[in-house]
Amino acid sequence: MDAFYASVEQRDNPSYRGKLLVVGGSSNQRGVVAAASYEARKFGIHSAMPSVTAIAKCPGLIFVRPRFDLYRDISTLIHAIFKRYTDLVEGVALDEAYLDVTQNKQKEYHLRFYYCKTHQNCNF
Repeated sequence: MDAFYASVEQRDNPSYRGKLLVVGGSSNQRGVVAAASYEARKFGIHSAMPSVTAIAKCPGLIFVRPRFDLYRDISTLIHAIFKRYTDLVEGVALDEAYLDVTQNKQKEYHLRFYYCKTHQNCNF
């Protein structure tokens, strides 16, 4: 889930949308970037980058303190969606998971049904 923490912040605070946003330690203290918005990534800002380096590369960055309890709750909801498709979900971090959907619970019938419903010549 790319830019997960920053995306949550942009979802909850519309004034951050389209802005150079970083979730992490403040730029005037020792800290690191936990996540960067897509807008900030265009300037080379990325996770694990020291905050002072990030602000030097992109002086207009907005720094937001992380809200890990909220991210954990949202991650739990997203993992529940994953489990609708497979029991083989390996959570690596709040914003990262591996899924094996080789044989998913949905049996891929929904894709076939959609295709047949939208195409006249359905050969499934």
